[in-house]
Amino acid sequence: MAISHFTAMLLFSLFVSVVFGLLAKDTPRERFVYGAKVFGAFVGIALLLGWIMYPVPW
Repeated sequence: MAISHFTAMLLFSLFVSVVFGLLAKDTPRERFVYGAKVFGAFVGIALLLGWIMYPVPW
């Protein structure tokens, strides 16, 4: 089964944000909020960079 690049990016972002949230904060609420922010940042920056690099001829 092959997954798309977008799905792989979402899975990577999810796993990394969960680990960062668990390691960085103390209370469950802080962990969830921080993990959600990190997940949003990963996905948002990846989409923005992909959109910027789309017209670049490689």
